[in-house]
Amino acid sequence: MKHLLITLLITLNLVSCSQKQPNYANIQETVESFAANKLLNGSIIVANKDSIIYKGSFGYSNFKTKIEINSSSNFPIASLTKQFTATAIMMLHEREQLSIDDEISAYIDVPPIMQGLRIKNLLNHTSGLPDYWSNSIENNNDSIWKYIFQVDSLLFAPNTDFSYSNSGYFLLGQIIEVVSKVAYGEYLQENIFKPLGMNSTYLYDGNNYSGAIGYKTDWKIDEYFATTADGGIISTIDDLLIWDTSLSLNKLISVENRNIMFKPTELENGENSKYGFGWEVGLSEMSLFDHLSGKYKNIVSHTGGLSSFGAYNQFDTKNDVYVILLSNQLRLELMDLINEINSDLY
Repeated sequence: MKHLLITLLITLNLVSCSQKQPNYANIQETVESFAANKLLNGSIIVANKDSIIYKGSFGYSNFKTKIEINSSSNFPIASLTKQFTATAIMMLHEREQLSIDDEISAYIDVPPIMQGLRIKNLLNHTSGLPDYWSNSIENNNDSIWKYIFQVDSLLFAPNTDFSYSNSGYFLLGQIIEVVSKVAYGEYLQENIFKPLGMNSTYLYDGNNYSGAIGYKTDWKIDEYFATTADGGIISTIDDLLIWDTSLSLNKLISVENRNIMFKPTELENGENSKYGFGWEVGLSEMSLFDHLSGKYKNIVSHTGGLSSFGAYNQFDTKNDVYVILLSNQLRLELMDLINEINSDLY
């Protein structure tokens, strides 16, 4: 065991001293191979703060009318919405309009079982609040509120475990409305989208969607849209690049509060949940060697998925490198593509 540990330490030291150089040239070949095999119908961008490494769009946003996808095509971004919700909360926290340590009952009416939950418990999914989405509840305010008031017990005591909860992010949107005194979508528009120049990004309200149509893997239309703070934003890869760049430059919140968002949550037993505020910390698929070597230590990411829409956003906080993907076909192979791109980048 001692010799194994020494060997491992030597190996890790060699890795840190001779980091692999990015293979940018291979990214185009990798992406276009997936597209040629009908595994990518959408847009993808790989960039850093200073330049575009690769950008490509493939397939149709509407197969009937043959409208081609481009980098300004709109897609639902599903759970990438949580990044915006978390940032909006941190903006209110920074402006001292609320504190992430506040109990949520100070702002919204909730059942007695939820009285002790704090805002940060919703942000990092340590609330123990059951997920309305996993319980097949319709995505609208009335249905979700009804479900929340039917919850008679939490999954666990706050901050003792991690369980992904769209219910928590729905409630964060309600808190934003109470504190700001404007609708959640309006708050995002006036405080994030407009100031950053994200002119094609908005919260879907159930009307006037003119973006990509969603398709099942057999290419039949299958659309489902969200309208709430856990998954309701519509955007483009061009606008999401603006978003990632703004986080690099700390345009909306201080670097201190940004780093709080990107910090893994420490549970009461001392373990980390690998989730910050609206972002996964590290990559979901990582080998033991990658973990020990710290290969992806500085990366935060998130996936998003609706019935036929897939989204992904990855931010390397050390090197300011971004990987963004939007698709109107939800396929497992999309994560294979992301993994191959990361093997070229790192």
